[in-house]
Amino acid sequence: MRYKKTICMLYALVFIYFLSEYAAIPENIYMVAGENNSFRLNQPFKAELEADSVETLSINNKRVSENINTELGNEALISSDKAGVAGVKVKFLGLPVKKINLNFTPEKKVYAVGRAVGICVNSNGVLVLGTGKVKGENGTFYSPAENILKSGDIIKEINNVKINNKEELNDAVMKSPSSANIRFIRDGKEQSCTVYPVKSKDDNNKKLGIWVRDSTQGIGTITYYDSESKKFGALGHPINDVDTGKKIEIKDGEILNVTVDYAEKGQKGKPGSLQGTIDYNGTLGYVYENNDNGIYGTLTEEIKGKYVSVGYRNSISTGDAVILSNITSENVEEYTIHINSINRYNTSSNKNFVITITDKRLLDKTGGIVQGMSGCPIIQNGKLVGAVTHVFVNNPGRGYGIFIENML
Repeated sequence: MRYKKTICMLYALVFIYFLSEYAAIPENIYMVAGENNSFRLNQPFKAELEADSVETLSINNKRVSENINTELGNEALISSDKAGVAGVKVKFLGLPVKKINLNFTPEKKVYAVGRAVGICVNSNGVLVLGTGKVKGENGTFYSPAENILKSGDIIKEINNVKINNKEELNDAVMKSPSSANIRFIRDGKEQSCTVYPVKSKDDNNKKLGIWVRDSTQGIGTITYYDSESKKFGALGHPINDVDTGKKIEIKDGEILNVTVDYAEKGQKGKPGSLQGTIDYNGTLGYVYENNDNGIYGTLTEEIKGKYVSVGYRNSISTGDAVILSNITSENVEEYTIHINSINRYNTSSNKNFVITITDKRLLDKTGGIVQGMSGCPIIQNGKLVGAVTHVFVNNPGRGYGIFIENML
């Protein structure tokens, strides 16, 4: 009996491993036309190239001369003379289980920036931080929104009136009759509820008994600037509310000039941070999107950096690289790092590889990666390959990076 249980557990582990590896295989892989690109698949999968225009393709530096399926195995060097798409069949035990599109693209260049900026965004609606009590006119305390609204809810309308900020929320509640019909977003889904406001004895205003926020601000780093589109990408991860931990649905925002005064050094269990002075009159651009891979917007003035080619995930290797960061004043400098490991086909959108800070200057000043360095561009072999996203809380000298293609 014990033998059978062991066999069943082994089968279950193999099946779980298969499913995890299968789920991690991407539908699209991007490669630069005209360059040798590394293609890899994890065991137990094999790959077979399918292409309509095979005359433009080379496998392991050998031209594919006939329009036939070509076995790639687990690893190969692939190149294409022209931009286009080639299909790859992923096989398991000789049977096709998935298809990957190899997208050969022209070389793309952007400015790797690395400049710290002030970031101020306004939420698309009003964010509920929590519920509380209201002292009614009779001196009794009430909790009108308790067990109805909760932390992380985004209030969009009250009694069919759109709500964009705290002032509009307070005004709508004051104008409410005996009840406030509220439309809100919870976990990405629209819902509605009814709350009965209580007139406060302290200031004679009607209140829902909720704590709210309609904007947030902080310091982060611009990763890249595309001079053709005038667009920038920053952070490499979303802006999350500090209290709820949830991604903020933004209405709009600004990036502002900031002077970094000093870096609060990171320690084990306590991340450090860049401390600076934000110039609220020094608008550099506008934010229009906050997603899992960063914040995006347009610049009102060009912020240039190092003009480099984009390197896709298949061009990244373990080894030395550099980041661009400004940890004092407004000066962007280059610091050495080491790329320890790469998960090319993981499902996480912003924790794609692990880095270690090796530059003694940076370690002496910051202890490694600190808050505000999110978005620092990572350059390897002259190409922009990613950005810093997270620090290891118990080891500030190490952290995660995001593939630049995920940001782009």
